[in-house]
Amino acid sequence: MAIKLQLHPEELYDNIHELVRMAYPGQELLRGDDERGELEIFLERFIKGNSVYLRGSIKGPEVDIAREDSYPQPEAGEESRRQLSRLTRRFIYDLLAAGQDKELNSYGILTGMRPVKLVHRLLDQGLDQERVLESLGADFRVNAAKARLLTEVASHNRPAVASSRLEPRALALYVGIPYCPSRCYYCSFPGGILRDYEQDIKPFLAALYCEMEHMAAVLKDLGFWVQSIYLGGGTPTVLSYGDLADLFERLHRLFIGPGTEEITVEAGRPDTLTPEKLVLLKQAGVERVCINPQTMNETTLHAIGRNHDLKGVVQSLEWARKAGIKTINMDLIIGLPGEGLEDNRHTAEEILRLKPENLTVHTLAVKRGSTLARMEGLSRLGEKEEEVHRSVDLMAELFKKAGYQPYYLYRQKYIKASLENIGYSLPGFFSVYNIRIMEECQTLLGLGGGAGSKFFNWKDGSLASFYNPKNPSSYCASIQRLIAAKVDKLRALH
Repeated sequence: MAIKLQLHPEELYDNIHELVRMAYPGQELLRGDDERGELEIFLERFIKGNSVYLRGSIKGPEVDIAREDSYPQPEAGEESRRQLSRLTRRFIYDLLAAGQDKELNSYGILTGMRPVKLVHRLLDQGLDQERVLESLGADFRVNAAKARLLTEVASHNRPAVASSRLEPRALALYVGIPYCPSRCYYCSFPGGILRDYEQDIKPFLAALYCEMEHMAAVLKDLGFWVQSIYLGGGTPTVLSYGDLADLFERLHRLFIGPGTEEITVEAGRPDTLTPEKLVLLKQAGVERVCINPQTMNETTLHAIGRNHDLKGVVQSLEWARKAGIKTINMDLIIGLPGEGLEDNRHTAEEILRLKPENLTVHTLAVKRGSTLARMEGLSRLGEKEEEVHRSVDLMAELFKKAGYQPYYLYRQKYIKASLENIGYSLPGFFSVYNIRIMEECQTLLGLGGGAGSKFFNWKDGSLASFYNPKNPSSYCASIQRLIAAKVDKLRALH
């Protein structure tokens, strides 16, 4: 179905298009004079006197609804623009919900990646928890269950957020190794399939080491220091034992110091691990390793393109325990093809038997460019929403009952049932990297393929982002330009 948008002024598109897509997932949005729309959404906003007026309607084969409202005009300035946008989004959300006679989204008008940031902002304004809950519902249309979840997550991670404000020269370091042994069905990552170790890895490492040397010198010159490190990817443990050892020797020489309190390695594929590699990681100071089965159903593992079995998952965890790794994280995905409530119950129960300190529960996001999107299409995003909701609630119930606490949360575009990804932890094992990067309260310096950097300005709270190319060849070819750009952004902070 095509949806025609009649907007006055046209700039309203920026306020509402995400909410319309949420209400009608996978449908084409038409603008201007295009006459193909089977459904027409009209929205007008204008200011008269000291009031803002909004008028809207939805007309189609099964719906014919209209409403209008007026509000006091916000005072001038940047905050007024945010308030005007919020009024518009609330209005169109209520109109869309009335048109479908249901709650559109448990997160209301919040379509961004980091909804917990809003809770911290409200707390910073002096609101207590009850008033935060009221604001989430009344101002943002978040339902009661998700409002309670957001405030619970904020209560658990607020100490780490607050402490980051005391250390403006501390930063997080991300090192991206953009290679995996195979491509998962749901992955959209370009390149990155390891085919020839010498031809793929060696040139990449040379570029990475160049970037590391240059950026370490700049950090030292400007007085920055590294508080946490995350090796991600891809799958960093595709590196050979020798290259992994060499990488950590450089990390210790260039970045790791007395203030470095957490080092995480993403070992997402159990088939890339050996007992020797895990001992090496432990000796290098790694205290947190991610071993990610995604599901504990053997048939699904093969269907989604994983090169390992359940035995490999259990064996890798046992090797990590024997090596002395303090914290194990395990990622799970709800919404995988062919899986329903009982499959997810089985996965949760099997994972609980392994007793990892951290769990991350992802709701499947249908990413453009993935095999999943090509085979099934974004138009099927809304399928089996009730089953996905029930599975998310079930895992939350099982994990909380087992003593796990939700401590960070984020959302993605095209995520099933408009839900969330959520990190659970046993008390005392929260990842400070995950908290501070997710709440965007600390500078993140990203090195390597696909690495994102976020430069946090303590003076005004602004954030500037910069991303290295995901494709390893593009990364290697542009290394000098990438270094120069990040040096400029760090110096601007200084």
